[in-house]
Amino acid sequence: MLKKKVLIIEDEKNILDAQKIILENSFEVITTMSGDEGFNLAKKHLPDLIVLDLMLPFRGGYDLSFHFRQDKDLKDTKIMIVSALSQEIDKKKGKMVGADYYMTKPFEPDEFFNKVKDLLSE
Repeated sequence: MLKKKVLIIEDEKNILDAQKIILENSFEVITTMSGDEGFNLAKKHLPDLIVLDLMLPFRGGYDLSFHFRQDKDLKDTKIMIVSALSQEIDKKKGKMVGADYYMTKPFEPDEFFNKVKDLLSE
């Protein structure tokens, strides 16, 4: 069976590495630390899920999420925002730009893995 594809867009190397390690046995994982590159990789690989940080260099997560939702090839891709921004307003904004789920950092590895699995089985 083909593994589902997960694109991780995260500019903190230690978090990016941790997310990749948590997922790589079960999914095909593509990573980048740049918002701009993230958009290009999403267009190229058409992932099943995008794990998205909000505070990114060059292009923020809200902007990316909004544009993924406007793109005909990516509009149905699952988006999971993972951010240190934990205010209710941040979560609402995440929903407004099309995120399917909003997880705050720090997160438990099991919680992260299970949420990714849930989103991909919907």
